[in-house]
Order: sequence, then C-alpha cells, then structure tokens
Amino acid sequence: MAAAQRILRGEGYPRLTMERVASESGVAKTTIYRRWPTKAALCMELYLDAALEVTDPQTGNVADDLKRIAETVVRIQTRTVAGQALIGLIAEAQINPDTGRDFLAQFANQRRTITKHVLERAIKRGELQADANIDLIIDAVGGAITFRLLQGHAPVNREFTGRLIDLILHGCSSAPARGKKES
Repeated sequence: MAAAQRILRGEGYPRLTMERVASESGVAKTTIYRRWPTKAALCMELYLDAALEVTDPQTGNVADDLKRIAETVVRIQTRTVAGQALIGLIAEAQINPDTGRDFLAQFANQRRTITKHVLERAIKRGELQADANIDLIIDAVGGAITFRLLQGHAPVNREFTGRLIDLILHGCSSAPARGKKES
C-alpha cells in the first residue's frame, strides 16, 4: 500500500502498475495479485481506507452536517493520495464498467447512507420539506465536488462546499418553484 501511495502521489494513476508496486515494495507480483487482482482494486482499497473518515457529524443542523461531510470528502480527495486513486478509478470505470459498479457499491453507498441519514433527520426535524428528493440532493453534492475535482477549473475548498450546500438547501431563484403556488 505504501508503494502504491508513493507512486500515485508522485506520478499519478497512469504510472501506477502492479509490477511497479511489486518492485518498489520488494514483494512478489503473485503476492500483490493475490490481494488485489487489478490496479483498480488496489486503488479502491486506498480510497476506501481514506473514506472511513466520512462519518455522520450529528450537529443537529442539516446545513452544518452536510458541510462537514462535504469538507471531509473534499479533504480526502484533495489532500490525500485517495484523490489520485479516485481520478484513476473514474477513468478505469469508463473502460471497465465492473470497476464503476464495485466502487459505487462500496464507497459511494457508504457516503450515500451517511448523507441519507442526515437528510432523513432533517426532514423529521422540519428543516427540509417532507417530499425532498434525498437521492437528488446527495447526487448534487457529490456530483458538484467530483466535477470540480476532475475539471480543476475552480478551487475545491471550504468556501466552495459552504456555498454549494447553501445553494442546494436554499436555491438561487427568487421565483416560486414550478408546480408550487405562491404563498
């Protein structure tokens, strides 16, 4: 794992190979392949280890909870080797759809479950509408963060996550939403 982290940190996903990991770690390739059958599986474990930091903040306020979750995800993706692993996994998933399904089934479901609990509590407390689309909110948060990470067109930082959560929770329109009556 340490050898894979060094390669990812220094040279990125494209330069990571199982042969290099074996060579730099001093372990036989067969040993590496027994534990991780593919480079994607190795990166998935690196990312999942880092993702354990995503926990339910339980601040009592939906905005604060979502901001803390988003900030943790951003920190993992921008300040740890997990960010390089994620970028590689996204690229790999385009070539090998099984990689995408495996990754989604593990990390994404973990993060989605935590965020879903936060949003369900917020609905019970009356902070969100009873018919709030939880899956769409989760997709909007995760999608915006991942888009910025991949595009690199603007900073992915605490200011961004705060504004993103405010936008998602409060919108930006001064007009009533379609299908809703004005009060």
